[in-house]
Amino acid sequence: MAKTESIEALLSPSLRVSRPVAACSRCRSAKIKCDGKLPACSACERTGKASSCTSANDEFARGKERSYVAALEAAAQRLQKRIDEAQSSSMAAPSAATPPSRKISGHRRKEASDVDELVSDFGFLTVNATSRDFHGFTSTMSFAKLLVAAATRKDLPLTESRALPPRYAITPLIEQYLENVYVLFPFFSETEFMGSLSRVYQESSPSSMAMPVDALDVWYVRLVLSIAYASTSQKRGDDNDQAALQHISAAMELSGYVLRPGSITGVQALLLLVQYALVDPEHFDSWYLVGMAARLVVDLGLHCEPSAETKISKDAVDMRRRIFHCTYALDRVISMALDRAFSFSDDSAPDVPLPTLAIETEPGSPSQLFLHSVRPSLFLFDIRRVQSAFYQTTRWSSRSQWPLTTAATYASSVCNDIHAWYATIPTTLSQRHLVFFNLERLYGLILVVSANQKVPATSMTDLNKELVFEYSAQFADQLQPVTQDVSWHAFLTYPDICRAKYVGKQFLDVMWSDFDGLLKTAHIFSDMSSTSSTPASSSSTPAPLGNCQRAITFLRKITEILDFARRRWAISTIREKFEQESAVMLARLQSRQQEFSPVGYPAQVLFPSTAPDPLGGNPYAYSSGGMYQLAHPAQTQNVVTEQSEMHPQQLLTPPEDYVQPTGYNLPQGSLPRRSYEFLGGRR
Repeated sequence: MAKTESIEALLSPSLRVSRPVAACSRCRSAKIKCDGKLPACSACERTGKASSCTSANDEFARGKERSYVAALEAAAQRLQKRIDEAQSSSMAAPSAATPPSRKISGHRRKEASDVDELVSDFGFLTVNATSRDFHGFTSTMSFAKLLVAAATRKDLPLTESRALPPRYAITPLIEQYLENVYVLFPFFSETEFMGSLSRVYQESSPSSMAMPVDALDVWYVRLVLSIAYASTSQKRGDDNDQAALQHISAAMELSGYVLRPGSITGVQALLLLVQYALVDPEHFDSWYLVGMAARLVVDLGLHCEPSAETKISKDAVDMRRRIFHCTYALDRVISMALDRAFSFSDDSAPDVPLPTLAIETEPGSPSQLFLHSVRPSLFLFDIRRVQSAFYQTTRWSSRSQWPLTTAATYASSVCNDIHAWYATIPTTLSQRHLVFFNLERLYGLILVVSANQKVPATSMTDLNKELVFEYSAQFADQLQPVTQDVSWHAFLTYPDICRAKYVGKQFLDVMWSDFDGLLKTAHIFSDMSSTSSTPASSSSTPAPLGNCQRAITFLRKITEILDFARRRWAISTIREKFEQESAVMLARLQSRQQEFSPVGYPAQVLFPSTAPDPLGGNPYAYSSGGMYQLAHPAQTQNVVTEQSEMHPQQLLTPPEDYVQPTGYNLPQGSLPRRSYEFLGGRR
């Protein structure tokens, strides 16, 4: 028998009520979430239907009003009616006899109907992230709490609340972030950030601020300091690491106020947390965070340009573009490093131009006297588009293999874009940015020439294996010193370690596939990162011995790079796994090194031709069969002739405005910067 409510419970009903908010007629018919904001909900505002968004009027049945006060009044009337009915029943039956069963069932049906009405109104508030004016509800269930819970790998340690240091003490850290990180990911205004910094330090006790209007200022300052401290930490538990954890712990107390969808400031706050996750993978999962940031960007419509009828300032449009492209760049580098799918495809957001203010503002202009130029971000956005298109096409579009001619044509167009992009980077950038972009070039080339779902390892040509060997060696030569110098750690993130693991895996695969061939072949390559024309590996050391030494050095450097994750974040599994995978290869190389004499074996030489190389940094021989092969001296003249007739680039139909590079040995900065369309997608 079900338990009935007592008269006392009806006379003294609980006053704890949730906020009844009904969806507007447009959201209800479209079956989408409506935040109930007045006078018009966010969904209607974004679609330009604010004037027709239905609010508290006669269109809604009694009990489904969007007005909070009207809903409370309706609930009070229902409770009062139940009280009157209970009192009437009590007077009619002094002996407290049980009412007829039919009457009880009727009451229950009405009660169930009332509950169903309330549930229908509250259903879309299961995860209420937009009820900004009722903090009692969001204190127990909020978007921020669910997001942080999903993205937390390990709880932050309990530390004492750290007050902000004196402003003069944090000035070098702020400058380090702006010079190295902000200029690549300018998703917020530097002017507004400096204003937040001033407002925070004007308060007597900034660490005690907890109101939403001030929380965003504190969040910006705390997160930037956390990123700066974490990026300068050399090992887990040192002073900089402890300072970073204390600042991020203090900032996370304000996450409920700043990590909110439905606003651009919420996306900017989340992107700062993504950046921190890149330098602290022990506690946060950057892939979950950047995935949610990408969805918020799409929800706000930042993946497409505002309509011509929308009245929006030039600065606002530029900031929308910055946020989109920064989110795009972060999503691409994290997803590729972890070998996962993108949050959204390139085709879903094809029409967002690059930030125009960054293009129009030249370094040294009056508007840049006191601000950092964000022009380096344009080069980063360009290469991410090239890498993204290739990664999406070869790994996530389909599993069907390509014919060798199709694969060669596609790889040729990608390498065209990568080399032409690198030729646009001016030498006036800082040395750290030049090294950073050279690493992006090498990683992109390794990505192209390595095996993938379209071109499996069994279909790789000899030249592809040679290129993987050479580009991998150059990649390790560039990245290993960065891990040893703390002044360069501002660019060293967890995805960089994952990419080094990927490069090491590709190197091992090609070495196992053709061990003797790769050691006995003399590799003639020009290092594009060097200003000299001397080939990188042309030395007096015989090919077998020299290549063996380079392979051993590569394995040692990759191991040292992966060891950075153990020292810095206590993530030792990456290095341990690579050491296990490379142990047999290392022992075989060391054994072969002892066998080789200074004279060595006769070497097969890759003879340079006069035509540009479609797959590498230097000209190579190309066979008429569509496969890249090693050339012997007697075949050199014929192969050069065939290459000029059968160059894969001739199979493409590039756009009219595309400028074909005259050769791959273009000096750095010799071409004007442009946003490259990915030609490989036009097969």
